[in-house]
Amino acid sequence: MTSALGGFLEGETGELTYPVPVFLIEHPDGLVAIDAGLHPELATDSGRLGPLDGPFRVHLRSDGTGSAGAVLRTAGFDPAQVDQVVVTHLHFDHVGGLVEFPNARLVVQAAEWAARDDEAMVASGAYNPDDIDLGHDRLEIAGDHDIFGDGSVTCLLTDGHTAGHQSVRVRTEAGTFVICGDCCYLRRTLVDEHLPPFGVSRERQVVAVRRMGVEQSRGASLIYGHDPEQWEAIGKHGLAAGA
Repeated sequence: MTSALGGFLEGETGELTYPVPVFLIEHPDGLVAIDAGLHPELATDSGRLGPLDGPFRVHLRSDGTGSAGAVLRTAGFDPAQVDQVVVTHLHFDHVGGLVEFPNARLVVQAAEWAARDDEAMVASGAYNPDDIDLGHDRLEIAGDHDIFGDGSVTCLLTDGHTAGHQSVRVRTEAGTFVICGDCCYLRRTLVDEHLPPFGVSRERQVVAVRRMGVEQSRGASLIYGHDPEQWEAIGKHGLAAGA
């Protein structure tokens, strides 16, 4: 997508074109997606964005190959066999693709789910009930949560951006990664503590960003929410510890 840089870094001018990543984790006990990305209809009709149509410009491939479900199928996975989707938060660019994961159980912070009907968030277009309330089975959690009980995939409460934002720590043989989600949009968010101009709690946002710094200091590689420079490097070199 493309939108105002000032939405990521308060006070900045100009625009930023950035990735909207989705992750798939293969675990012996099942497939887990982290977020679901954009709704596939946005490839041909931006009207689904409502009041955000214009401020946000979507660059989803119109041949039907750019949505999360399509990308997974190209990689040899069936989205219908994804067992769980860990939702970092309920903004439209993180849950629009839930329609492509019909059999998954959602893992979401209870505070985030409770906020899904917030009138201001719905009116702004940030939360789209048509993306969210699709009848999925759901696990509502409160705070950190070990998905499989073995420390391999752990939800980390990093609220402040939204009422119940969470990040995800993934431990692999290649190293430990933390998928920051939108608590840490860009590398600059972490390094400079340069926050966006909005969120439900600036104080909690700072706590969340600093928690990501602690994870990094302990050896984790951070994957920022929408950092185009990092994503370009991942595209060239792959996802590697220390990137």
